[in-house]
Amino acid sequence: MVKVYLSPSTQDGNVGEGNYGTEEQRMNQVADVTQQVLERHGVKVFRNKPEWPLSQVVTDSNNKNPDIHFAIHSNAGGGRGCEVYCHKFGGQGEKLARAVYERLSPLTPTVDRGVHEGFNFYGEGKHMYELAYTNAPAALIEVGFHDNEQDEIWIVSNIEVIGKALAKGILDYFGIKFREAELGLNEALEILTSKGIISSPSYWKENAIYGKQVNGEYAGILIKRAAEVLTK
Repeated sequence: MVKVYLSPSTQDGNVGEGNYGTEEQRMNQVADVTQQVLERHGVKVFRNKPEWPLSQVVTDSNNKNPDIHFAIHSNAGGGRGCEVYCHKFGGQGEKLARAVYERLSPLTPTVDRGVHEGFNFYGEGKHMYELAYTNAPAALIEVGFHDNEQDEIWIVSNIEVIGKALAKGILDYFGIKFREAELGLNEALEILTSKGIISSPSYWKENAIYGKQVNGEYAGILIKRAAEVLTK
């Protein structure tokens, strides 16, 4: 089984523009979506805890022994767009970083910032901590700038889109084909009702399940209505 360690930001002091709230809050929302998609594809997901310092996050990741470590952040300090970091080019961390970047970058509303090394990022011998000290191949994404009004609005409005894109990139790294989630019965009935295909969703909730028998005449009417919609 593929094992992934997701590490959304623990920086609760980083407050964004407008209604952004904190980096910790928003990136955990993104990670929730990423986790759901990965688990639907049979991936085992580990997570950090918001109250942990980075040293504890790295220790926990190393103890869990995942196949990859993936950190999820939003940026600050001037600028726009997403960027992804690995510790050094030439290894599996770079492969992971580029796989995720290729999934998210086409979806952002601006020119993005590429893939970079975290090695010596803060000066000689001062590396991006999670990338340098996790045992697993690691990457860290900055999905956009939470101190830029346009990026902030885009992030808040696209939590689901961003989280799903990150999951797709991780799946690409492992060679796992992405598949859309199947519709649940309630969601399917809402769609059919909104299109005028059915007029009694409660009937189908009670009867369109295993062990129940749907009225044949009603089923025939439904088939005809569906065909009419599909052929318009």
